[in-house]
Parts: sequence; C-alpha cells; structure tokens
Amino acid sequence: MRLGIAFIWLWTAFVSWFCYPKANSLEWLHRAGITQFADIVLVAACLFDLALGIASCFMASALLWRFQFLAVSFYSVVLAFALPEFWIHPFGPLTKNIAVLACLACLSLMESTRSEPPRQSANIK
Repeated sequence: MRLGIAFIWLWTAFVSWFCYPKANSLEWLHRAGITQFADIVLVAACLFDLALGIASCFMASALLWRFQFLAVSFYSVVLAFALPEFWIHPFGPLTKNIAVLACLACLSLMESTRSEPPRQSANIK
C-alpha cells in the first residue's frame, strides 16, 4: 500500500509538471479561486506532491499518513466545489479518492499499532 500511495503522489507530480497542459491546470486553479500567482501555486503543488511521494517511500509514519489523509480530503473538497463535473467524470478523479483515503487510514492504523510496545497478557507471571 505504501508504495502504491507513493506512486500516486510521484506520478501526479510528474504528469502535472511535464505532461498535462499547464493552461488547463491554470484554468482549474482560476476556477478554484486562485487568480493571482496561479503559476507559483502550480509549481508548489507539484513540489508538494513530489515531497509526499518521496516521504511515502522513506519516512513512513502514522503522522505522515494522517497528514496525507488531510491533504487528499482538502484536495477533494476543493475539487468538488470548484470542478463539480469531476463527480461524474468517467475516470472518477474524485470518487477514486475514497479508496486512497481508505488506504491512508489503514496505513495510519497499521503504523500506529506497529510503533506501540507489545502488550503482555494478564495471565503471565
């Protein structure tokens, strides 16, 4: 799961910067209310996605997964209001975030239990 989440962030950063038409991304940012410095926001978003992808590979922690859960939730809410047509988009960019959020919740729970000290049974003397 961790590598899958890392891939999503890394792929998003790469495609957003190198492959997807920047004019489309800037237009989406404008529709989301970011009219000034949209080009800087786009660069920052790509770097943010890249950082989360790298962190997912090398710095796994419950805190990281919770932070990503909040980031995906924030992205989803902004997209839901600024670009409501994505709710019925055939590739489901918003609805697929539900699965991503579920994975992040599982990773957070798994990481939390992994870092807890083992509990001793009350029957052991």
